[in-house]
Amino acid sequence: MEPRSHSAPARPRAARRGRRLLATAVAASVLLGTAACGDSESEDPSTGAGGSSVAADDQSLEPEVTVDPGPAPVVEVLDAGAGERRVLSYGPSREPATVEVSQSGTTRTEVPGAQTRVDQTPAQTLTLEGRSEPDVDGAQRAEVTVREFTSTDELRAAQFSTAPGFTATWTRSADGSIRELGLAAPVDATDAARAAVEIAANAISDATVVFPTEAIGEGARWTATRQVDDAVASTRVVTYELVELDGDLATVRTETTAPDAADTLTAPAPDGGPGVTLDVATYDITGSGELTVDLRAALPTDGETESSTRAVYVDPETGQRTTFDEDSVLEFRSVG
Repeated sequence: MEPRSHSAPARPRAARRGRRLLATAVAASVLLGTAACGDSESEDPSTGAGGSSVAADDQSLEPEVTVDPGPAPVVEVLDAGAGERRVLSYGPSREPATVEVSQSGTTRTEVPGAQTRVDQTPAQTLTLEGRSEPDVDGAQRAEVTVREFTSTDELRAAQFSTAPGFTATWTRSADGSIRELGLAAPVDATDAARAAVEIAANAISDATVVFPTEAIGEGARWTATRQVDDAVASTRVVTYELVELDGDLATVRTETTAPDAADTLTAPAPDGGPGVTLDVATYDITGSGELTVDLRAALPTDGETESSTRAVYVDPETGQRTTFDEDSVLEFRSVG
């Protein structure tokens, strides 16, 4: 997929909830040659650089773009836990809180007849100020504003100098189910900054802990099953464990799987011609982490999640195998 031009501002795109259609993009690239070039240092609009900060309150914002996240996940309690039990639900902030959200990752694509492509996202951090307030039907409206962007890659600082000032808003049910995600960009934001903030907002949405509507105590275990935008495995199952509960602070351990992967993948042709079909030899998605959740905050206050994708596609006509590997890390750290 070609990155959009960075020469002029554009309205923010509608963010896609859940995982991107990586499998479809890879498959189309394999058979139609769009990924036949590339090297280990290729540019990626999701990678960041340098450091930038502005007085975000002084920024003029474009109209908010929103996206429907789809059906709420199905939650099932496996073990209600021990000791005192209560229903855990998100509520309004007592005061604003500042959290640093850091991302890093690597993708590797091996296409027959082409040089292996490796794209790296060096460690990059958005400093976000968040608050939450009541919404209709017991929901919570959580809003964060980007105050600063920093990265270990100083060479790309100019691409992300306009990230500060962005706002992201989540409307979520009391249990944490995301009802809507909205993004508002500064009028002078570059496309690179827009892409980075969209990716971060989606990653934060995926990391939001969904609690049962039943009372639970420490040691409780439950699952949340949701549908995502994935051409091979459209179901994600997150298993949660309540490790510790102290007032409004809940420490939660997570494990993510993607069951029921399809045996084949049909990918549309970029040129509008007939689609292509690949056999899916391997498609493994795993994730794990531990988060400290303040039920009255817009974001987790501490913790880390990791996710990995391992995919192997086979052309049924030629037997050629294409592999795709992706690893990513998302970290939260309260700074005020």
